Formats: sequence, structure tokens, C-alpha cells
Amino acid sequence: MTRPHLGNLRDLHLRKIRRLTAGQLHHRTPTFSPDGRFILHALSSGIDSQWLCTDRKGRVARVLLGPVEGRAAIASDHSIAYSRQVGATCEIWLLTAGSSEPRRLFGGDGRLYRDPTFSPDGRRVAYLADDGGNSIGQLRLWCYDLTRGSHELLLGALPGHSQARLQHPVWAPWGDSLFFEAHIEGGTAIFELALAGGQLSQRSPVGYSSPAPLARGLLVAAHHADPQSGELVLLAYPPCADRLRQAVLLDRKHCAGEPTVAWDKKNQVFVAFTMPGTTHSGEPQRCDLHLGLLSKLPRVARLSTDGSQDSAASDDKPGRESSTASAHPVSTVLDDRPMPAMYGLLGEQERSA
Repeated sequence: MTRPHLGNLRDLHLRKIRRLTAGQLHHRTPTFSPDGRFILHALSSGIDSQWLCTDRKGRVARVLLGPVEGRAAIASDHSIAYSRQVGATCEIWLLTAGSSEPRRLFGGDGRLYRDPTFSPDGRRVAYLADDGGNSIGQLRLWCYDLTRGSHELLLGALPGHSQARLQHPVWAPWGDSLFFEAHIEGGTAIFELALAGGQLSQRSPVGYSSPAPLARGLLVAAHHADPQSGELVLLAYPPCADRLRQAVLLDRKHCAGEPTVAWDKKNQVFVAFTMPGTTHSGEPQRCDLHLGLLSKLPRVARLSTDGSQDSAASDDKPGRESSTASAHPVSTVLDDRPMPAMYGLLGEQERSA
């Protein structure tokens, strides 16, 4: 098998970037619906914060009460799961499609629950939770089957990092793995957990967060070289690339972060993210929600939620069937600049690549 060709970084960029929100309040932690129609994000912070669901034009579809804590997610049928702070702990609430009122899914037992994410078929919810009692605050990765009502522990601790703090799990759109970020020695890094065999792989060096998987071997993330700056990057790794590589989508002068991605019906890749707003005298600093299109992404072989393979063209010729699709799910334009050395939890295949 030949690996996909990697071209030049200059061809890859975000286009048609526009601001979706404005005002004096923070807009943060966005997440797309799988079809790219809706964006769920947190509005404001503290006790008055709430969850806001809008379409891609910023028109409000639903408001859900907070206070906001952690993350939220939208299922394929547009059900919504979200975290709420309750006293000293946190709960997960669920608004099923067609329902007028949400219900509590997890909480009320003294444990902390947060950061839900739906499987592509909407039948399962992965989330973070502690064990209650003296272990409160030490979060583990769990999975809940909405049909069977059963819980499963997916990851109790990060091997080699006993004090690691897990957060922001995201279900891969191809369905058989979960991404999450972890605070380890020196900063935050991105990991991928394969659900079938439980293999754990580190997908970024320290300094990367907010994983937004796009295809196998390809994800959008935030890179923080220092606390005052942030850039949006595209990371490629096996099987998409022979080694870890990255392309910068928005450089650090924009201070962008918290990306989320979605394919629409035209096979366009939308990227939503937060960026600090312009401040005037006497105004507090705030973050606004922005939206852009990932341009010049060559043809990819996209995996649907049932595991079948669909052809998707670049955004210049949407819908045209690819005649060159290979066993590798994606080819893209990437930079060849050296990446920092990665450490820990790399698979043998990646070490030898």
C-alpha cells in the first residue's frame, strides 16, 4: 500500500471566516451536530451561564439552563446532552429529540459527571465521572448504552501518568475510537483510545488540546505555544502520514481555540472555533464564536456512521465521485516542518514509522 501524497502547506487554509456572535458575554466550548446544521455552545460564565443552540447563521434554536460546566454534545437525531453545575458537583442532562423538557441523565448521587459525547449512531454516550467519596475530582472515562441502560468503564487512568486529568472526550465520526485531552507533566496532550482492543495512542506533543477528529489519521486541534497565544492546526499521523505532521490553519496572532468540525451534505468541512473579541475602553475581554470552511482539502474517502466508505470531493468540486480512492482514508496538504518529539504511549507501528 502506498501512503497518500503530502503536498504544500500554502494550499490549505480556512476561508469564508465570519463571526457568529457578538456582545459583552463569553461564547465558548462550541460543538457541531454531526450534520453540521447546528452549533451548541456555552454563553457567559459562572452562575448565569447557559447552553445556547444555534444554526450556522447564529439564529437561536434552543436555550438550556446552566450553570455551565464542562462540555455538551449533539447526537445524529439532534438530541442534546450537556453538563450542569449543581452545588459542589456536576450532572449530565439529556434533551431527547422531540421532547420539550430535558431530564437528568446522571447525577444526584454525590458523584461528578461531565463532558458527554455521543457515538455516531446516537446509541451511546461517553462521559467523564469520578467514583464519589474521597476520589472526587479524579475523573475516569465511561460509556453508557442508552438502549440497554448499562455503564462500562473505558479508561480508569492514563498509564505512566498517575496524576493525569482527563477532559473533553470526543467520539470519532467513524465510531470505533474516542479522543480526549489529558493534563500531564508539562501541559496538555491529545490521546486516542481504540474501543475494540483498548489501545491507547498519544496523538500530539504537549501543548495541544480540543481534539476535533476529521478522518482516520487527521484531526483539527488547538496549539498553545504559551498561555497568551493559540493557533488552530491540522494534525496528521498514521495511516494518513508516515509520521506526525501539522499544518497551521490560523496562526497564533488570532489566539483561536476550541475547534469543532463537521461535514455538511455537500461534503464541505466546516470549522467552528472561539477567538477573543475586540475590546474597548472599560469593556471586559470576551470570546466570540467564529465559523470557517476548510479549503483546498483534496479528495478524501470518508467513513459513514455505519462503517461504509463514501467518496467526497474537495470543496471546489463537491459531490464528484473520486476515482482514485485508496485504502487510506484521507490525503491532504501538510507542512513538512519538524514536530516536537512525542513521548509515551505510542504504538509500535508509530515508533517504527
